[in-house]
Amino acid sequence: MTTGAEGTQEPQAGAPDTASTKTEKSDSKADGFYCYIGPSITGLIQRGTIYRGTRKKAMAAAAAAIERYPLIKTLIVSGDKLPEARLKVKKPGNALYKNYQRVAGKA
Repeated sequence: MTTGAEGTQEPQAGAPDTASTKTEKSDSKADGFYCYIGPSITGLIQRGTIYRGTRKKAMAAAAAAIERYPLIKTLIVSGDKLPEARLKVKKPGNALYKNYQRVAGKA
């Protein structure tokens, strides 16, 4: 970086703009995918349903199911946490397992 006449720093030619690089990375992570790992409920939601985009979009797409069974919200997980969450749903002693059982019992 070079110093201008007023003492401000100006980026050098060819230097990457770090602010825009960080923004791009955070945006791409936010626009991943989410997956429903709970039990299938006929007419509402199916196990393994993939929602592309942000968590907000995933919740909006599953709004009818969440309205009827609020715990479904906890069973929609990000793609980053999917492998771990799929194991937890099958293993007693954690919140995902308990919520799966509660939704399965009501359906």
